[in-house]
Amino acid sequence: MKKIPFKAVAVDMDGTFVNSQNTYDRQRFRRVLDKLHEHDIHFIVASGRPLIRLEKDFAGFMDKIDVISDNGAILVRDKKIINTHYFTHQTTLKLLRYILRKYPNSSVIACGLSNSYVLANSSVNFKKFMNYYYYNYLTINSIDEIPVNDPIDKITLWTDATPEEIESEFNTDYTEQVHATSSGFNCIDIINHGVNKASGIKYFLRYFKINPSELIAFGDGMNDSEMLQLAGYSYAMENADPELKKIAKYEAPSNNENGVLKVLESYLN
Repeated sequence: MKKIPFKAVAVDMDGTFVNSQNTYDRQRFRRVLDKLHEHDIHFIVASGRPLIRLEKDFAGFMDKIDVISDNGAILVRDKKIINTHYFTHQTTLKLLRYILRKYPNSSVIACGLSNSYVLANSSVNFKKFMNYYYYNYLTINSIDEIPVNDPIDKITLWTDATPEEIESEFNTDYTEQVHATSSGFNCIDIINHGVNKASGIKYFLRYFKINPSELIAFGDGMNDSEMLQLAGYSYAMENADPELKKIAKYEAPSNNENGVLKVLESYLN
């Protein structure tokens, strides 16, 4: 059997694994996945997408892959949630009040365990865009309508602010610490401090007893930077952020050319 230099694969979704139409070649992926399993190689999806979206994206594959959703906040194995990072309800309200006071023109969605919540005054375009990812979202008039028993793991917003501004300003003014990162499509994701795709991957690697040097990872945006810095074999897509290309060791063909599958096939065939 051919010697493969990695034991785990980690892939981002938007701009990386899926093409511009939000699809991928399922038959080709099945063939690649079968070959990976023949070599006892794990396939990890590491995305800013919510779990409900990823479950649809990988319907028929969920028992064969591992999942990191919401930029590291939720980890899934064997179709079961095995690790989570939620805000306390108090922190959720503090964070949302801060955003709406500091950046009043922001459009906001809060991603919860049971539902996601969009403020009624968010832009129409934001609601249409988010409906693809959070098809179960509820419209609320006030953040006080978010139920105490539905913990929030991520807040996504459209705003004029940068992730660095939001993270620095909030963490300076409040004892609760958060991490803000770009999530593509001019969105910013806010999650718990210390949480990112790499932290989720490290959790899986410890579980599998695999070293980071035995990881191959693919990404296109700066929210993939920690993941690519961790991996022994790091690939930025041809269409990736130029800053991410400076971090990656290698470049893969674009997401519209099945870049991830092409690279994996080059190792497997």
